[in-house]
Amino acid sequence: MKLILLIEEGKNYGQIPIVDENGKTYFFLQGKLHNINHTLFLKDYHNHELGRLYLDQRNLINKYVIDLVDGNLGQVHQLSHLEFPMLLRPNNYLITGSTKKGSYHFRSAFKEIAECQTMITKKGQAIVCDIININDIPYVLLITGLFSQWNTTMIKLPDLQLNKGQLTTDY
Repeated sequence: MKLILLIEEGKNYGQIPIVDENGKTYFFLQGKLHNINHTLFLKDYHNHELGRLYLDQRNLINKYVIDLVDGNLGQVHQLSHLEFPMLLRPNNYLITGSTKKGSYHFRSAFKEIAECQTMITKKGQAIVCDIININDIPYVLLITGLFSQWNTTMIKLPDLQLNKGQLTTDY
């Protein structure tokens, strides 16, 4: 299933809409992870919480916890002081990628679980996720939400609406 996180989508009021290829909204990511007590929430279209991601341990190597509503608990470990690689337990998915290149891969041994790519769309910056298994959608979306926190926001230049008579060299 291909899902798109619209990072810079207009007036989203603190949430990231997640749409399919046709633009139909399925999920929302809400919150930020700037402090240790902040949480990132995954909610469906009807505002029912599906899961949350929060920072559990901040040291040289960070550890995040994913708590899904259905009772599944996952942990995301950074394996080095760098951003990648990361390990998602208990699924044992290896997460590799580059924030600079904007591409991320979720793998289980040699099998690819999901691939995410940062792109510029008509609606601004977005992360496109191609997820193989439907059961992995909450994990992939919450971790991709973490990546969206690391992405640098593009410089937004103002749109100048000038009339021809406004610019003149006559005194």
